[in-house]
Amino acid sequence: MENTGRCVSMQRKPLSCIFALIIAMASVGAARADAILDLTPSTLNTIVGGTVEFDGTLTNLGTTDLYLNDDVVILNYTDLSVDDSIFYVDAPLYLSPGDSYTGAFFDIIADSATPPGSYSGTYTIQGGADADSFDDIATVDFTLDTGAITPVPEPNPLLLIATGLILVAGVRQLWTPQLGR
Repeated sequence: MENTGRCVSMQRKPLSCIFALIIAMASVGAARADAILDLTPSTLNTIVGGTVEFDGTLTNLGTTDLYLNDDVVILNYTDLSVDDSIFYVDAPLYLSPGDSYTGAFFDIIADSATPPGSYSGTYTIQGGADADSFDDIATVDFTLDTGAITPVPEPNPLLLIATGLILVAGVRQLWTPQLGR
């Protein structure tokens, strides 16, 4: 039986065929890693009712232009809303090989009814070799920590009035001429 280098005879070289299959599958997955997205930082804090802006850097690691056609934010909490219009306004249409975009990607608004806590989500940029491609080219996880609004303590009004009167009396005494000297 002639060996043509293909996996025709699984009885003769099963290990080499399995190895070739693993390499082929790994290279397909590696070919999809055309970009790196880094949110800096990936965890932000806000008060309930506040808004935070997630900034970062997207770098094209490929050898061809990488079109940035869309983004997807997965955040499954009804009291949080996402505004990703800043990505469409500020990000370039494409990145040349080795180029990077650094800037804002999206905002998250914590509604006033949002319970304090930690909320996780996923941000994905879609694009590819042309303006009609919507492959997932970079994905990153992020976290939003919300806290309750801590009230600022108010000073006692009577204490403020008393302090003001004491200061006025002290200043007046310093400015009045002393007759006994």
